[in-house]
Amino acid sequence: MCDVLKVSRAGFYRWLQGPQGPRQQANETLLSFLLARAQALGGIPGYRKLWLEASAAGYVCSKNRVQRLLQGAGYRSSVACRPGYRKLKPGMPVLPNLLNRAFSVAAPNRVWVSDITQIRCEEGWLYIAIILDLYSRQIVGWSAGGVNQAALVMAALRQAWGERKPQGEQLLFHSDQGSQYRSEEVMAWLTRRGVTLSMSRRGNCWDNACAESFFALLKKEWTHRLGVLSRAEMTAEVRYYAEEYYPILRRHGTLGGLTPRAFEATTA
Repeated sequence: MCDVLKVSRAGFYRWLQGPQGPRQQANETLLSFLLARAQALGGIPGYRKLWLEASAAGYVCSKNRVQRLLQGAGYRSSVACRPGYRKLKPGMPVLPNLLNRAFSVAAPNRVWVSDITQIRCEEGWLYIAIILDLYSRQIVGWSAGGVNQAALVMAALRQAWGERKPQGEQLLFHSDQGSQYRSEEVMAWLTRRGVTLSMSRRGNCWDNACAESFFALLKKEWTHRLGVLSRAEMTAEVRYYAEEYYPILRRHGTLGGLTPRAFEATTA
């Protein structure tokens, strides 16, 4: 099981061989449950999801305790961000992380986050750029194409700006340090509109976790089951997910069980 979950044997057995007081016994029982659930779920869930699994099973424990136990056993989600750095491509200077993981926002059009992913298609990669409003997790703009350049981001930005019509001086736009976002075209376009720019720290995907999370859901819930399609077919599927299923039908725990569209309607 240690090999399957990429858990260090030393860490796991250190837990099993420690003093067997009541607290240690409770920790051992909880850890055994957590690792068993992680194995049953393919090693995918992180400590937050495993804490939910434990709570649903009747265990009384905090997220910090679950995290501490899993770290002590050397468990790491198979989809967790791995440390590592990529050489930056040429572009405008990197900007500081002003968002600083403040993912709870009090009003719409105050913080937009953006990211790019890729999906394999018959002709090659399809690149997808999205812009997500942190207030409601609504996708306010997106674009898809066969080339991963600044034009991809610009298409998503123009769509978002046209539909939402935000007050630029009240808006923070956060992205990673990709050359598309550091392009003169993108940065100048946003700056002219008074938008404040923010970028994740290098190699730290958690700084843009909400955008990353959307792409994880898109792939897990939708595109993985479709197989390899043409770019046109995959673009149509992404359009349905981003514009209909995700905002109108999919409920979010962070929004009190409402869909993004319904959540925004409560403040209209």
